[in-house]
Amino acid sequence: MICIKCGVPRAHRSHRAGLADNWNRLFRRVPYRCKACKARFYAYRSGEKSDSMRSGEERRIMSLRRKIRWKKTKKELAVYAVAGLIMAFVVYIALQQRMG
Repeated sequence: MICIKCGVPRAHRSHRAGLADNWNRLFRRVPYRCKACKARFYAYRSGEKSDSMRSGEERRIMSLRRKIRWKKTKKELAVYAVAGLIMAFVVYIALQQRMG
């Protein structure tokens, strides 16, 4: 992460403490602290497109993580869809046997 104040790419995630951190959590903002100038600031976790905050390597890593997460989500949705179809078929068969 690149520091807003000094522009050096030495900022890291900071611990949450206090009311301001909990308030910013509602807006999905995360606290960061710069190792060079000790400045503390907030940034959005999903700031992948931000050229001023993220280095190129960080943007590539975030993009890769999103792709992996999306693949996992697609697999889970497929499994739930198949399970739903099987469940609907079983219910259909059970209702047909009762009516017949």
